[in-house]
Amino acid sequence: MELIDEDGNLFGAVNVVDALVVLLVLAVVVAGVAAVGVLGTADDDEDEEETEDADSIETYYTTLEIGTESISTAEAIAAGDEMTAGDERLKITDTYAVPISSDTADVTVQAELEATEHENGTLSFAETELATGQNVSIETDAYDVTGSVDALENDTTDFQTAETEVVFEQTVNQETAAQVRAGNESQLGNETLASLEDVSVYPIANNEYRVVAGATLITLDTDDENDEIRYGPSPVESESTLTFATEEYTLEPTILETGTAAHPGEATTTTVEIDLEGLTDREAAQFEPGLAETMGGDTWATITGVDREPASIVVETDDGDLHEREHPTENDLTLTVDLETRETALGTQFQGSEFRNGDSVYLDFGITTVEERAWIVD
Repeated sequence: MELIDEDGNLFGAVNVVDALVVLLVLAVVVAGVAAVGVLGTADDDEDEEETEDADSIETYYTTLEIGTESISTAEAIAAGDEMTAGDERLKITDTYAVPISSDTADVTVQAELEATEHENGTLSFAETELATGQNVSIETDAYDVTGSVDALENDTTDFQTAETEVVFEQTVNQETAAQVRAGNESQLGNETLASLEDVSVYPIANNEYRVVAGATLITLDTDDENDEIRYGPSPVESESTLTFATEEYTLEPTILETGTAAHPGEATTTTVEIDLEGLTDREAAQFEPGLAETMGGDTWATITGVDREPASIVVETDDGDLHEREHPTENDLTLTVDLETRETALGTQFQGSEFRNGDSVYLDFGITTVEERAWIVD
């Protein structure tokens, strides 16, 4: 049989033109199905992208521990400072900064964060994970610092600060002792963070002075589970150490008491006798009634009486006998001294430490010093 007969039929049954029309229709149908398949894949991809892009910008509030910065940087950081990172934003809402040396300060800030909250529940800011203990960079035209996230909250409050009174002490050298005075302030810019209310400076050894001071501090309530308050980075509690810094000097004293700036106990006067033996005439002549130990404008010890007699020596005669004789050039002195002491619940204190009968005392009278045992006169 011929493929196409003389009438134009395919295999003698189907007209060729009709067959071509059928093939064309089939081709269009197949192409339509393919096009629909392609369009369907695009829609599916778009749905997947929408699922992947379900992250949202949410507002959180955080406390950032900036730590030690220069005084100039600490002064530049202020409430209202902002930075942006794409759709994200950080705005400082409050600051707390305390000098910890003549040229550095400890800085803590609160910030409002418009951060990215991911579908899995994590947070990020400026492509950095946002979680407690993680670091966040703050970049402005004035400074570039990094803070550690201390807490993340859904709402915010300003820092809770208060005036807290403490009494603290530290042993310092003569140069520092000469500068510490009541009224000294620790300042950052125009803000006073601490002031000395009552200061006593006691000579306790060669080039060693005990500073006991009552101070008022601007402290921060951390609002943690321990309800801790702090001054700068230091907790404010008995036996803890903090930093009191001015432009002239820096103290790192130990807190003796909190809740008061008054020195412990009541001021009293204790009269003692101090024996000095074997002094030359020149040495003995330095001691006379009225000679006083003074420091920082305060008098801590005053000589009220001097009993002087020749020192005694034991000599052996030619026959071997021993005899007590007056020394031809040396003197023994008994000084009567009024000590400015304080009576506390724990007993008598002199120069900021416990004092008992027979204890050794160090006295600096300017022209000479004494370090001997002191006997209380009833």
